[in-house]
Amino acid sequence: MADSTKIRLNFRKNLGSFTLAVDCTLKKKVSAFLGVSGSGKSTLLNCVSGTLAPDEGEIAFGDETLYESTSKINLPPEKRRFGYVFQEGYLFPHLTVAQNIRYGQPNPRTFSAAIDVLEISELLQRYPKELSGGQRQRVAIARAIAMEPRMLLMDEPLAALDSALKDRIIPYLHHVKDAFEIPILYVTHAFSEAMALADEAFLIADGVIIANGEPHQLLTAPSAMPIAQLTGVENILFLPVTLSDKALGLTSLKIGNQNLVIPYTEVEVGEIVPIAIRAEDIVISLEPNLPISARNILRGTIQYLDVRSERTWLSILVEWHHLAVKITHEARDQMQLRQNLEVYCVIKASAISRLWD
Repeated sequence: MADSTKIRLNFRKNLGSFTLAVDCTLKKKVSAFLGVSGSGKSTLLNCVSGTLAPDEGEIAFGDETLYESTSKINLPPEKRRFGYVFQEGYLFPHLTVAQNIRYGQPNPRTFSAAIDVLEISELLQRYPKELSGGQRQRVAIARAIAMEPRMLLMDEPLAALDSALKDRIIPYLHHVKDAFEIPILYVTHAFSEAMALADEAFLIADGVIIANGEPHQLLTAPSAMPIAQLTGVENILFLPVTLSDKALGLTSLKIGNQNLVIPYTEVEVGEIVPIAIRAEDIVISLEPNLPISARNILRGTIQYLDVRSERTWLSILVEWHHLAVKITHEARDQMQLRQNLEVYCVIKASAISRLWD
């Protein structure tokens, strides 16, 4: 995204006992705001879109001021020209897919490009009730893009889908990111979505940004632990393939100087594979040579412990990757776990899933 289209957010909005206070500049093509329900994500999007006016401050898109309390500037949504994709899609039920996308009289070239990128040409004559959840979201995204928006606002667009459908939609979002020169503001409570799509991420809690940075570093850092405890974090790793053997039924990935074995997937050696490991699927050991069936035993060092919830959360550094691990307080006490202690992360190959193709 060019410097001329940086988005400046510096505003405050009071909603009863809740206050959203944002001060940041979005510099990348896809900026994700990550937080739990009630943290202020949707309020932020509504203020940016113009459907909700802040109480004070400034919102600027490049050199254009969209909202400024001192000079009483507040452009209405139609003059901001931002596309909005909601959680449910909100298609017109009495219109076909083609009619839904054409509703705002889009540019014919953009209309065709959106249909091609989202692969929905075979759906054009269907009605929304005839579509699956994933198909409806693809149509909703196509409709927003066809309007040729200056920015795309996405409010948890995958939240209503099951995990299998999410994995199928994420590649389409990558296609949109690559095919169109449109900055995207994406809000979600899911770590995996933010890590998969965003160029920069902001952690938001109780209406305040508590951390920001490059997603793959930020979202596994100790600062993300409080949100991780509430959202059910999945460790997301992007690792190169060192071996893929169909006969053996396994694929081996390289994590620093160690190896991680996953169920066989059809990939080439050297290809980067995105995988997910849930925090509760990692077992901690003090010994490396255990007589167990788990294929993976990774050496690491405890960087951080959080004992404030019903479980103990650990941040373990394996090579240069941080792994979030959830164990019982009893296990922590029995093993006398502490910061800087060397431990071993035991992970079954079957507990590791590939995120998308």
